[in-house]
Parts: sequence; C-alpha cells; structure tokens
Amino acid sequence: MDNTKKHRTLSPYLLVSISFFVVIMLGGFLLTCPFSRTDGNWGNFLDAVFTATSSTCVTGLSVYVDGVGPELTFFGELVMVIMIQIGGLSFITLLTFFITLFSKKLQIKDQFFLAQAVSAESIGDLKKFVRKIIIIAFSCEFIGFLLYIPVFFIMFPSDIPSALWNSVYTAVSAYNNAGFDIIGNTSFVQGMGNPLIDNLPTWSVYYLKTVTMLLIIFGGLSFLVIMDVFDGKKKPKQYRTFSKIVISTTLVLIFGGALALLITDGFKSYERLSPFEALFQSVTCRTAGFAGYNQANLSVAGRAVSCILMYVGGSPLSTAGGIKTTTAFTICLAMYKYLSGKRVVAFKRQFSSKTVLKAVSLMIISLSAIIISYLIIVSIEVNNSYIGDRGEILYDVFSAFGTVGLSTGITPYFSWGSKIILCLLMFVGRLGPMTLIQVVQKNMDKDEIRHYEYVEEDILIG
Repeated sequence: MDNTKKHRTLSPYLLVSISFFVVIMLGGFLLTCPFSRTDGNWGNFLDAVFTATSSTCVTGLSVYVDGVGPELTFFGELVMVIMIQIGGLSFITLLTFFITLFSKKLQIKDQFFLAQAVSAESIGDLKKFVRKIIIIAFSCEFIGFLLYIPVFFIMFPSDIPSALWNSVYTAVSAYNNAGFDIIGNTSFVQGMGNPLIDNLPTWSVYYLKTVTMLLIIFGGLSFLVIMDVFDGKKKPKQYRTFSKIVISTTLVLIFGGALALLITDGFKSYERLSPFEALFQSVTCRTAGFAGYNQANLSVAGRAVSCILMYVGGSPLSTAGGIKTTTAFTICLAMYKYLSGKRVVAFKRQFSSKTVLKAVSLMIISLSAIIISYLIIVSIEVNNSYIGDRGEILYDVFSAFGTVGLSTGITPYFSWGSKIILCLLMFVGRLGPMTLIQVVQKNMDKDEIRHYEYVEEDILIG
C-alpha cells in the first residue's frame, strides 16, 4: 500500500527528467554499437552519449568532424530521428498519447499526474490536448517532408531512397528544432567544399532555407499558440494572452534579430551577411542550429546578437529550448513598467509578482549556469591548440544551453570533461532549470500558508 502511494505521488517533473535520461543512455548505447557505425567498429561511448544528448535535447551540436551522414549507418540515423522526435514532443507526451489511446478509463489521480507532466490546462482536456499535439507535430513534419522532396531529388538525382530519407530526416530535425542533417559537416553553407550544397541551383538553396525557416518557426511557436491561431472560431482579439505574447515576441526577435545581424555583419569588407542570410541566422538561432552562414566568420558583435537570440530561444510547450519568449517578455515588461512607475500590465492583463519573480529567477539561474560552465570549460581547454579564441567556447556554451547547435567548428575537439559539461547544459536547457529545481523543491510554485504577516519594509537598492 505504501509503495503504491509513493508511486502515485511521484513528481511529474522527476518522471520527465528520468524519461529523458533513459532515452539518452539507451540511444547512446545503440549509437556505440557496430551496426550503427559506417566503419563497423564499436564507437566511443562518450561521443555516442553526446550525440544522443544532442538529439534528445534537440540541440544539434555534433562531435563528428565529417558530420552525421559519413559517421552513422541508416540504423544509426534512424535512432537519431527517433530520439529527436521523442525529445521534441517529450517521451511523456508520446506515452500519454498511447495510454489515452488504448485505455478507455483512467483514474483521476493518474489523469492529474499526466496532465501535469504534459502541461495540459485541465484534466478534462488531457486526451484532446495530447492528440492535438501529436496531430500538429506529425502534420507539420509530413508537409515539411513533401516540401523538401524537390530539393533532395536535385541533390540525389539517381538515388531516390537517399532523397526521400534526407527529406524525412531534415523535416523531423527542422520541425523539432534539432538542427541535424545528414548531408555533411557544412549544414546549408555554400562554398565550404560540400558538393551536395555547392552544386545546388540558387533558387533551390533559397527554397531549402525558406522551408527550413517555416518549420523552425512552427516548431518553436508553442502548441497552444497553434491551437489558438488555427481555431476557426477565434479572432486575433480573442487569442489567449499567452498566444499574443508569444506571437508578438517571436516577430520582434526574428525581424529585430535579422536587422541587428545585418547591422553587425552586413557591411563588412569580407563575407558579408546578406539580408536573407541575416533572416535565416535570426530564425535558426531560435534553438534550431542549421547554418546558412559560416559561424566562424561572424563578427564579435554578430556572435553577441546570436548568443542573445540563442539564450531567449523559443516558446513554452514547444520543441524549442532557451529561457523562452514569455520569460524575456515578462522581464523586459517589468523593467519598463518599473522605470515608468506603472503596474506590470500587457494586453489588458496584469502580471502577478510571482510571475515576474519566477522570470527573473530563471534568468539569474540560467545565466549562472552558462557562466560557470564557460569558466570550467575554459579551464579544461586552456592548453587545447585547436581552440584559439575563447569567445568560440562561449558561443558553444550558449548554443548548448539554448539547445541550438550552432558552432564555429570547435565542438569535436573538446576534451571529455568539456563534452560532459555541454551534455549537462543541453539537458538543463531542454528540460528547463525550473523543471529540474521542482524535482527536489516541491513547494516552489506554492504559496506559504501562515496566519500572520510581517511588517513590509523598503531597503536601499543600488
């Protein structure tokens, strides 16, 4: 009886964390096996776990110098696709879908537990909510697959299976904001020696990147927003406040980021960033990780803008990472309202002090994790001859936390200690610092119950 009680009171946050860890370790083992590797030998387990973490946490950082395609067999690539799908939707969402599909009746406690685990708004909406998520995700991926086919048929004119498989792989990777591809180690950057990309007609390169941007945006928007927007009964004014915040913040970050990147890198004397590439860079920095421009050629200011975009990431209840658009919106709004002496209000809604405090706490905790990780990796790699610029390490650290996957190319050359740190950062970035804290601190979102109040006092600040 006691064991059953303990099982039912298991924190949903702990279950989510455990599920991700199990998927990563199992995936890491499978990627180590000879049948997953093109050379037919047992692989390096740490590199396999790093790849599994990067896949499950939908990051895109790779330790393979020549890219995923030359390193892994079809089976290994399939394992990665499954991990990317599980990581994007979360194992618990998929599990809940199958449980609700085959189980006609669930106990109230089980429904409440699953609703918390998948962030459903209410117990009554659990089945419908989860099924909508699955339909949205697979519909977007299927459409993406169809749209990619023309480009990959140009890449592989005499190899239909490769064209179809590349379309599937890239569609799943792009929608889930993973950033992996199997066409080499140059991503979508032309002029870096990859004939598959270099020999593409100009129109097909723009087409490839446009489809990718659309999939990235839809994947990072939040399922709740998509449900709102595509609800035929609702007008924009009737969207929930959450949706309005996500849409407005996303538009500002995408176009504001593109403009900032154009200012920093669009007027250089060498390797100028075109307006289209600035837009692609701005979108892919939102936790996707596909590269349309050689990241090593970004200016210091360009990398700084990219780091900010990677840090913010996508939106809650999406396939993206980062501190999320709603957190950034809340912090910026609270600062502006405080300086102007007004209440924290937006879209005719007042934000609670708890929401503001949670957003600020998340920012401080995440920045602390990034700074500490950076300092540790810099100390570890102090004698690494492959890394000349310490700014490149910071770029990878932001990329790992934001589950982005962009890199200047130094990731394969990190030592094992740095790879472990990056794995932990990707894990924290995908699940969210607050989710991991709630595993050990169950009272974080609860109000303290007391029958007295202390006298409020203002102290000197600043």
